[in-house]
Amino acid sequence: IWFVMEKGSQYERVFKRFDENGDGKISPAELRQCVEAISDEKLSQKDAEAAVRTLDLDGDGLLGFDDFVKFVEGVKE
Repeated sequence: IWFVMEKGSQYERVFKRFDENGDGKISPAELRQCVEAISDEKLSQKDAEAAVRTLDLDGDGLLGFDDFVKFVEGVKE
């Protein structure tokens, strides 16, 4: 359980770092910056928009924290 809590807090720190305007959501542009900062991968704007569309549970065109965690967990797999 400690590992899960620690991992969650790490995700939260990363999420807050890239939520530039502090609205609790990550845009496709912010997602691209996040991916490039935490990996050697590049994410095109088109791919970032597709990832957001796929994972965006409330349909607002942005990733909330839960959506973001699903993205990060999916990338790791």
